[in-house]
Amino acid sequence: MRYILIFSTLFIGAILPVQAVLNTKLGKQTGGPLVSSLLSFLVGLICLFIINLVANYTAFSNMKLLSVSPWYVWMGGLLGAIYVSCIIFVNQQQGVALTFALVVAGQIFISLLIDHFGLFGSIVRPVSIPKIIGAMLIIAGLVLIKK
Repeated sequence: MRYILIFSTLFIGAILPVQAVLNTKLGKQTGGPLVSSLLSFLVGLICLFIINLVANYTAFSNMKLLSVSPWYVWMGGLLGAIYVSCIIFVNQQQGVALTFALVVAGQIFISLLIDHFGLFGSIVRPVSIPKIIGAMLIIAGLVLIKK
């Protein structure tokens, strides 16, 4: 099961640059990153709505639980919109490889902070020397990709 999760996560990571290139192309055809992001999220909304109706139809009956959720759980959608819009713009300026090397570096550093401090209710996983070395190697890789 562990290897299935690893390969699934690698696949999901691999589709992000493809999504960026497709959304960038859509942005060029539709008037920019904001319109492209809107259309991308609209397609995603429709797809997720249909999937939930088919595979998870009982989830809609649990919507009342949302009223007791902390306010910040709603920020995921906002952060997703900012992410997609910025990636569309940045990808045009610096290319896919550098864009996603920077994305991965940003993800690693904030992930280490989230784990270390248990932010947003996550499990505390202290930063260790091997994790710091791994983050430094990612920075080294970023420098090499930039050249």
